Amino acid sequence: MQEIVDGYLINDDNIKIAFTNRNVDAKNSEDMKNFSAKYGFNHDNIVYNTQVHGADVRIVESEDNVAENGKEADGLITSLQAIPLLIFTADCVPVVFYDKKQGVVALAHAGWRGTYGNIAGEMVNIMIANYGCKVEDIKTIIGPSVSVDNYEVSYDLIEKFAVLEVEGYYKEIDGKYYLDLWKLNKELLKNVVY
Repeated sequence: MQEIVDGYLINDDNIKIAFTNRNVDAKNSEDMKNFSAKYGFNHDNIVYNTQVHGADVRIVESEDNVAENGKEADGLITSLQAIPLLIFTADCVPVVFYDKKQGVVALAHAGWRGTYGNIAGEMVNIMIANYGCKVEDIKTIIGPSVSVDNYEVSYDLIEKFAVLEVEGYYKEIDGKYYLDLWKLNKELLKNVVY
């Protein structure tokens, strides 16, 4: 991972991944055109969703899917080259998946609802079922997001997550509760059933 003025860039053979920082407004077309030109992304073919804080996944099968930008979903998967995928995050967890052998790339926007709905596990299951990926070939990156120390939630939400049976998924400090989305997504990925 290479730190750049606009965030972080990862190059792994012909897979390129970027996490932007506050220097880039990903919802601003001009910012994205400049970013794309600067770092070699095909701006004209960027695919994105209207994120709804859920666990639905959109499969991008052709360049025609670019015309469907704005569809409601929180995950994107494709095996098409030169089709950059884009998700928007602030506090929510960006999760990147890629399989170089099968040429498949996927992104998940995992807020607490998407995490609770196991969007990360769903992404892996789709990669296996639809693209013939093998778990051992899928690389996963959990990107920058709100930390457990800063993600205060209600006790009701802590109780809701108990059914996922992930040990140490929250902290309690002075009667306040803090949810660990990184740990939850990581542990849920370890338990993918395929």
